Amino acid sequence: MLRRLDEIADLIHARICPICAPRAEACEAPGPRRCVLFELFPLVVQAILATESRDLADYQRAVRENVCAVCADAALDLTCQLREQLHCALDRYLAEVVEVVRQAAEQPAPAARAVSD
Repeated sequence: MLRRLDEIADLIHARICPICAPRAEACEAPGPRRCVLFELFPLVVQAILATESRDLADYQRAVRENVCAVCADAALDLTCQLREQLHCALDRYLAEVVEVVRQAAEQPAPAARAVSD
């Protein structure tokens, strides 16, 4: 059984945020700016799971086509100032994100706890 999106997001938070947050002054900051990795997280997971490859370029292409295409920070030609300035956590840590999502998809979801009376 596939893990829930919030469980996968928790795994991403645990693995990537400790590395990324010290570099990104806007990370989890109050206000309208959020990390695009989590802003469009369902699309990120969907793009990764729809791609079967050992080549990171295939995942980059899938993310550009399915996530960047709807991201508010991307231009119509899919260029992106955030990505070009290395401020896009999704792009910067894509290899790690792919690894975490793929591992989560391969592992069974934790068993649901029984409700006791």
